[in-house]
Amino acid sequence: MTGKSLLCQCIRRSSTLLIRQAAKRPIVQWHFQHQHPVSHLRDHYFASATEPIQSRTRTISEQIEEEHVPNRGCNSEASIYTPTTTNNEERSLHSTIHYVLTRDVGRLSKVNIQKARSFLSITSRWKNEKGAVLSEQLLERLFEERYTGENLNVLIDSDMYNICMDAWNKSNADGQQIVNRVESIFHRMEQRYIDHQETPPDNISYNCLINAYSKSDEDSAVKVEAILEKMNSFAFDSNVEAASSISPDESTYNSMMNYYASRTNDHLSAQRAEDLLLELSGLSQHDSSIQIDSTSFNIVLKAWSNSGGGIDGAKRAEELLRMMLKLRNNHANIQPTTLSFSTAINAYSKVAPDDSATAVKRALALLDELEGSFIADSKNINACYNAAANVIAKSGAPNSSELIIDLMNRMKNVDAVPDGIMYTSCLEACVRSGDNDAIDRGKRMLEKMINEPRCIPTSANFNILLNAILKSKSEQNLEEAEKLITQMQQIGGDARPDSASFNMFISALSRSNDPDAVKKAVDYLRSMLRLYTNDGYEKAKPDSFIFNCVINMLARTKQEWADEVIQRTLSAMEAQERNGNTSILLDTITYNVVIGKLAKSATISNAKKVMKLLATMEARAESGSKAVVPDIITYTNVLRLQCKVNPQRAASVASSYLKRAMSSDDEIFIDQVGFHTLLHALSKSNKFEDAVMARKAWEWMEKSNRVNVVLTSESCNLVTIAYSKNKTEEAGEEVLSFLSDRIHRYRKGGKETVLPTKAGFSAAFIPLCATNRTTDAISLLKIMKALNIEPDVGCYISMLSALAGRRTTNGAVHAQKVFYQMKEDLEDVPTAAFNAAINACAWVSGNPTVQRKALGIAFELFHQARKENSYDSVTFGLMIKACMHLSNDDNERMKLIQPVFELCSKKGLVGSMVEREMRHLASRIITGKPPPG
Repeated sequence: MTGKSLLCQCIRRSSTLLIRQAAKRPIVQWHFQHQHPVSHLRDHYFASATEPIQSRTRTISEQIEEEHVPNRGCNSEASIYTPTTTNNEERSLHSTIHYVLTRDVGRLSKVNIQKARSFLSITSRWKNEKGAVLSEQLLERLFEERYTGENLNVLIDSDMYNICMDAWNKSNADGQQIVNRVESIFHRMEQRYIDHQETPPDNISYNCLINAYSKSDEDSAVKVEAILEKMNSFAFDSNVEAASSISPDESTYNSMMNYYASRTNDHLSAQRAEDLLLELSGLSQHDSSIQIDSTSFNIVLKAWSNSGGGIDGAKRAEELLRMMLKLRNNHANIQPTTLSFSTAINAYSKVAPDDSATAVKRALALLDELEGSFIADSKNINACYNAAANVIAKSGAPNSSELIIDLMNRMKNVDAVPDGIMYTSCLEACVRSGDNDAIDRGKRMLEKMINEPRCIPTSANFNILLNAILKSKSEQNLEEAEKLITQMQQIGGDARPDSASFNMFISALSRSNDPDAVKKAVDYLRSMLRLYTNDGYEKAKPDSFIFNCVINMLARTKQEWADEVIQRTLSAMEAQERNGNTSILLDTITYNVVIGKLAKSATISNAKKVMKLLATMEARAESGSKAVVPDIITYTNVLRLQCKVNPQRAASVASSYLKRAMSSDDEIFIDQVGFHTLLHALSKSNKFEDAVMARKAWEWMEKSNRVNVVLTSESCNLVTIAYSKNKTEEAGEEVLSFLSDRIHRYRKGGKETVLPTKAGFSAAFIPLCATNRTTDAISLLKIMKALNIEPDVGCYISMLSALAGRRTTNGAVHAQKVFYQMKEDLEDVPTAAFNAAINACAWVSGNPTVQRKALGIAFELFHQARKENSYDSVTFGLMIKACMHLSNDDNERMKLIQPVFELCSKKGLVGSMVEREMRHLASRIITGKPPPG
């Protein structure tokens, strides 16, 4: 069996092994150790303290020094090309790439093949997602050309795959996306080696894969360890000649260590990184091609700095640094750099408050060590002083600002000049206490920074002082903050207010009592949008917080212009989201706040805006949005507004929502207020189907697990009120059925059954009496009494009023029956009840006998009202109306009306209704036509 075919089988086995090992973490004992630095490393790192480690040139060393990202350079033509193109050249490049990608398969010339390979290298160096995507597309195009188009001029090697993986690792894409793409490329590389005998993955390929895992926050330790084991299995397989290129080297170990160094707040990961350093040291003693140098140490320093181990983790980093200082004389490759010192010093900025004093002392001691040592890359020495200043600033020591100023003076001894980072730490220390003296010190320090020609202030420096001013107890803090923001705008450049500046100031405005706070907040938001949208100032990118802050302020204000502005503010937020601002996360709460504000003013304009916003929310929900889904609060606010402006639309919205809720497989949360509002909207409608929906919704809620929380007697009233709007036999039957069901359950022991109040029963009498079911209505009255629900005047007036307004033959008889029942139940009969009863008589129609009987009942009620002194101008007007409608000829009509009118005049009760009826009488006498209505 050839070495290549054997390697194919090994790749198959190891790929399967990698998948299996992803299910379990390798059993590795990791310990948080505190050992003497020399004794801990002497025997393991070096067989002889005097044996020098041979140097080896590697591009990863430079990268680690700059970025702490180990990545072995790909030895390809990528290094020849640099993306320094003009706009015209870039357009030409894109058009050529497009031509190559869209050319028919099998038709690429040698020139275009060479161009494709060169473009793959060029785009991979753009260090963004676009370049990574293009480089991968070009790789796939070349692969398709070679094996689908059978173009033998195409040669594909491991460098091309490595370049694509490296492009994704250096892109600005999301960490998990990088992992997904690099894994995909790597697995394709393996599979194609098996299928087409292309060049197999080499150690650079595996290193790229390990590097990808360090970009993501996901725990990929099992995969990383499996990769190392897989590479080692090839390295020790003497039967596989081609596998020698997969042997792990120092870049592999550096990549492994960097993965663990990228895990924050995990001291076990830091210990594992140090264990790998030990392994690398052991390998370097047996293989002269493997080197251990400052880069490897710096990665482990970073691991302990990120470990979250507090003072112990920082001390461990310091121990490693001091070991580098001991070893540097005999080992040229192990030379502490400014990165080594700054990383170790910075570890002390992450300690607990109780250890801060110790941290400051040890950080300054390391700085003393630095100043007494020769450091080759001293041009980066500012990073060390900045790290020490950061430790001091975070310590909260009373004299922290003095200590940092002392550091700034010490920098002169090493020909260094304080930079913006140093001033930032000093500013933090100056204003930490937050009192007026501290703020004054901060102002002086900021002014000094502004006047320093070699130091360019940024918004971050101003924000430190701005934050302190806004948190101070000074009555002029907002005024002082505005002055500072104005100064930032005047300086311009990177000193202009950024997102943090605007967020802090507008947040302070939202908490203030300034009468102009809302207007100012809106103006500052507009300034922020102009900076970001018009001027392209990325640092002023608005986020959800600032929009929501302004929207909430507008929702609370009573200014008339707020309704229009709050809607425009939400529109601006939506526009930011559409234009790709990923800091904008619209949600249901934001829409609810805007709708709730608009719902407070019952105008047609606001009603239209609210319906448009509701439609937007529903459309988002239907398209799969989880963040913007209209909830019961949304519909509650919409319905409250629509009930005032357009009751029929309110009922339509409520009915549509309830239909969806009742048919949904998911449980939809509806609270007590929301359910009451839904039923209230339905009760405003005059459509019978809306009343039926109200009953269905009630019965649906009765079967839910929230029945005891949501259902109330007041809500139950709304069901009967909905039926009361339909004076039909069907409505009367339905409302009686609804009440009978509940009363029956209540009497059978279901004491938890919710019954309506007397207002609900009163509404039920309307469709019953309107359809001549007065007997049922009176029976319902008796049931109310049995349920200890005492009928009031309103119940009887509802019954009497329902008898009027329709031409019936027995309305007067029913009215008389209800009236006497009322007299029996109540001590006093109010004027309104007499008027309702007389009005019911006035609406009677039929033969003369029926009409005379109705007129007699009307006069009987009229005399009773006079007897009880319970009448008003309306009583006389209704009595004249009854005479007009129920008399058969004008002479009789005049005889009946004359004494009534004379008595009305005598009592001084000639009101508008009396005048109207007398005009009708005069018109009838003159024209001979009956009065209208």
